[in-house]
Amino acid sequence: MSETLSLTSGVAGRYATALFDLDKEEGQLKTLQKDVKKLSELVLKSKDFRSAIGSPIYKREEQALAVSSVGKKIKLDKNTENLLQLMAKKGRIYILPQVINDIDALLENERDEVGVEVISATSLTKVQTDKLEKTVSKIAGKKASMHVRLDKSLIGGMILRIGSKMIDTTIKSKLVKLQNIMKEVN
Repeated sequence: MSETLSLTSGVAGRYATALFDLDKEEGQLKTLQKDVKKLSELVLKSKDFRSAIGSPIYKREEQALAVSSVGKKIKLDKNTENLLQLMAKKGRIYILPQVINDIDALLENERDEVGVEVISATSLTKVQTDKLEKTVSKIAGKKASMHVRLDKSLIGGMILRIGSKMIDTTIKSKLVKLQNIMKEVN
């Protein structure tokens, strides 16, 4: 239990750990992984859902009804759906994105993987992604679980997040640094 607590913290971490431990005890970690993927995609793609869980104008009962409807629609497991209901009734459904991240971290740790988020200015080829995955795996001493997304505003380069460490090689960040240096000269 202390190992899982070190991976997560705060209220979101306690919710994530509770669901993770329950599903682990019941042998449902694969189901939990599928539920987390569905919820993650929903939060990422649905502006309406983000609004329903994040806006203080909705009453707790309305949020509970919304997450119940969504849970049934995307076919979430009963444990996951119960957690969402509890969070909505307690007025904490707005922390769902952090709960998802914490559960992801717990699942990766269980599989002896390290989560790697890659934010790139351009699409990476399969060869580039594979090479990056092998390099990070070698450095971390664990299998790298890659999550790649595109952000054209970076101009060029990429941001690599491995756990709490971040490596920023983007042109955008280099231009900001240069701009700050030029301001200091004046």
